[in-house]
Amino acid sequence: MPPLGGRLCGEESQHVRRGKRPARTRSVTAKLRCSGAPAKPCTTSGVALAAACSGEHTGGPVVISAGWGRTGTSSLKVALDDLGLSPCFHARFFPYLTDLFDAMYDYASGRRTDLAKFPARELFAGFRAAVDIPPPLIQPVLDSFPNAKVILTVRDPEKWYASYTGSLLWLHTTWWFKPFAMVLPMGRKMDAIAKWWFTFAFGDDTMSDKQACIDAYLAHNAAVKASVPADRLLVWDVKDGWEPLCKFLGVPTPATPFPRHNEGVREMAMQIVRFIVRNPLEVMGLRRYQHRGPLTFEAI
Repeated sequence: MPPLGGRLCGEESQHVRRGKRPARTRSVTAKLRCSGAPAKPCTTSGVALAAACSGEHTGGPVVISAGWGRTGTSSLKVALDDLGLSPCFHARFFPYLTDLFDAMYDYASGRRTDLAKFPARELFAGFRAAVDIPPPLIQPVLDSFPNAKVILTVRDPEKWYASYTGSLLWLHTTWWFKPFAMVLPMGRKMDAIAKWWFTFAFGDDTMSDKQACIDAYLAHNAAVKASVPADRLLVWDVKDGWEPLCKFLGVPTPATPFPRHNEGVREMAMQIVRFIVRNPLEVMGLRRYQHRGPLTFEAI
């Protein structure tokens, strides 16, 4: 499969329900052959976290979203949760997955360089689905789980650029978090990972050349379409909602409205603040982080 990239070519549901989950959810999980008990709170860290939270599921994602962030991936994550595909990875969780965080830092710091050897099979084994995958990891995850169904989330390029620069880039460049990024060990690691992430996709970590960034985004999407067999690929806009998604997955369409979850920069900034306040020893590098409880948008 050709490499994906920009310049280099790239629990239970948070959608709050009242009452019991519809019976169709169990059939969804069965049809997608996702074994294991329902997601449950857990206390663990690193690679074992996802597997422990998902019961006995260790076969890796059966559904992978290959679209870049800010293309409806959060809404898709909630929708897949609603269809029984929990736990579902989302990039906002990577600081809470200690082994994944450390592996990403190994590449961001230059200790390792060959992404073909990134341990995606091990690190994503406990997830039933994966969305909003950091651009450098999309190809390793696709290669590690070649039988998974692939969803390419798409969005108008101009709107995507405005959303990406107004959220992820802002968090990376704002002076508010510079003390965290410059002084604290975990902050320095997160800053290095962000630079690696942006540079892989766009050639640098400023996104100052708007057209070049849009070209990289479109090139990534074209590479996904060219490399993933048509019978395993759905090109999907969040505005399309349930119908094409459920048809692609071969599952019944829920009667409930399609979930909408579009976290803004304030929500993402507060996630960082909460992590610092709740885990001072881990942020200072004095103790290895251990995640406790469910890994959901509300929990973080």
